[in-house]
Amino acid sequence: MKVLNNITDLNVTLEELYEAKDKQIEICLTDKPYTFNVVLKDRSDKVDCKISSFGANLWMRTDKGLKFEKYKTLASLQAAIVRKIKTKVDSIGDISFKVNNEVYTF
Repeated sequence: MKVLNNITDLNVTLEELYEAKDKQIEICLTDKPYTFNVVLKDRSDKVDCKISSFGANLWMRTDKGLKFEKYKTLASLQAAIVRKIKTKVDSIGDISFKVNNEVYTF
């Protein structure tokens, strides 16, 4: 699995992503028809890091997400996302990131 782009290149800050008002990271895999959304806050406004896909019927948390800890950099967030996708999704495709202006909290 090759990473095609970086979250740091998407013109979004970590603070904007944690605010979860109008920006959210979307993950695309070249060999899958569905996408994954990265949720950095839960419904009660608690810090989280959940990766979910309605189409794949799959959701998972990163290690820091399990502990409700905040990421300090976009690079560390991306590394954690890539590690989790590699271990939990049956994929041989490449991974890319984009910013979605619709925020999904599931």
